[in-house]
Amino acid sequence: MYLIFRRILTGLFKLLSIIRCLRSTIVQYVAFNPPEVGYLIRNRNEVIKTLTLSPMQEERSRTLDEPQSPLIQVKQPIRQSHQLTKEHLSIISPRIKYYNTLQSAEYKQQLRNPKNQHQYPSQEFNFISNELKAMEIDNNPGLPISSYVLESKSGNLIASIYIEFQNSEQIILYSHGNSTDIGLMFDTYVDIVMECKINLFSYDYSGYGQSTGYPTDINLLYDIESAYIFLVDQLQFEPRNIIIYGYSIGSGPSTNLASRHNVGGLIIHSGLSSGLRVIDPTIDQTSYYDIFPNIDYIVDVTAPVYLLHGGADSMINVVHAEQLAQNTNHLFSVWLVENGGHGDIEQQWKELYFKRLQRFLQYCQTAYVTKPHQKLNKRTTEHIYDECNFEKEIFQISLLEM
Repeated sequence: MYLIFRRILTGLFKLLSIIRCLRSTIVQYVAFNPPEVGYLIRNRNEVIKTLTLSPMQEERSRTLDEPQSPLIQVKQPIRQSHQLTKEHLSIISPRIKYYNTLQSAEYKQQLRNPKNQHQYPSQEFNFISNELKAMEIDNNPGLPISSYVLESKSGNLIASIYIEFQNSEQIILYSHGNSTDIGLMFDTYVDIVMECKINLFSYDYSGYGQSTGYPTDINLLYDIESAYIFLVDQLQFEPRNIIIYGYSIGSGPSTNLASRHNVGGLIIHSGLSSGLRVIDPTIDQTSYYDIFPNIDYIVDVTAPVYLLHGGADSMINVVHAEQLAQNTNHLFSVWLVENGGHGDIEQQWKELYFKRLQRFLQYCQTAYVTKPHQKLNKRTTEHIYDECNFEKEIFQISLLEM
């Protein structure tokens, strides 16, 4: 019965994908699940620490309509279904451990400002409490934290967060999973920066958090492209020092980017081999209507690849990690966490998680390989993968020992 159900779903998606605009609509509502927005990005010079937001829509729109805050004017009318609620914010506020507002002269001097500061002004990243108050970030971990508003090729405004570790030349470009945003991921980001002593840059996909537009597979590719270009051209990081990190659905844009650009390394955390294979892992050939065909993208990745996946992942089966590993040219290691789920590896196996992550980051410093630049195709649906035949090999991955 389950096999029949899977075939019906894939067949239905194939039929509807004949009409491309309909395909994008289906992908938007089926594959993506943006959460409620629990953070603000505001102009740093306009921040008022005691600002209280009215629960009324008129007052909220008036309060947030600040100069040089491009997200405020565009975002609010688009996402009427994702208004802030006290129920949601009460979940967020207990998580807030680390704050950092760059008000002191010392931190302002430390901040790595973009080359074009007029186009990319440094923004303030704020949480919102369950009293609907904007909460400034204090200096507990001593990390300069800032936000930038990027514009993707699709024309959407992309919200981002940059956490700087002063003594590191490496930076992680983190693409988060579904049903979350950079606000909900903040604690995880700070942990990575503090434990690995590395810079971190993350962004919200189109339609997520404070980013404008709607989430589709092609929009996510444009989003990460704009983030990568910003790191190289504006923050002036060397490509060899940019480590791409894709968690869950974030493995799609991450693998695609690493297949086309010079990067220092690729981390796929609970990633998928392709969208339809989440429904049916036994698919042999990738169809043109599939989304995020990582199993094909990863063939062109010359950077070292580190795969980690939960052996008991009920959302994306562990077989996806095996499929990706088979097509990887420069495989650093595969860590299959026995009894690990989809989103608990970094919490339940925290010590091992950071030890292995640190080891991979060190390896990437000595394993850089350049590759020719490849342009981003206009639509992923123009890729025809049906002619690709993959060898069926018995592939076994043993648990790594420290």
